[in-house]
Amino acid sequence: MNDLIEMEYTFNEINRAYENHEISKEEYKNLLEGLEIEKVVSVNAEELQRKEELNKMITAAISVVSMVA
Repeated sequence: MNDLIEMEYTFNEINRAYENHEISKEEYKNLLEGLEIEKVVSVNAEELQRKEELNKMITAAISVVSMVA
């Protein structure tokens, strides 16, 4: 969840800069698009980690069942 907090902070900073006319509309859009890409990468990394953990649990369960059978 730390990545989510960082992305929320970055989003708020981007919005603040745009509202204060510190960045142009084009820069604002580009920064938001970059943040969207970062979110997708973060979600995919988290999903991959969950799949790896699930795979380990399945493998362990198969091993236990194989020893019992």
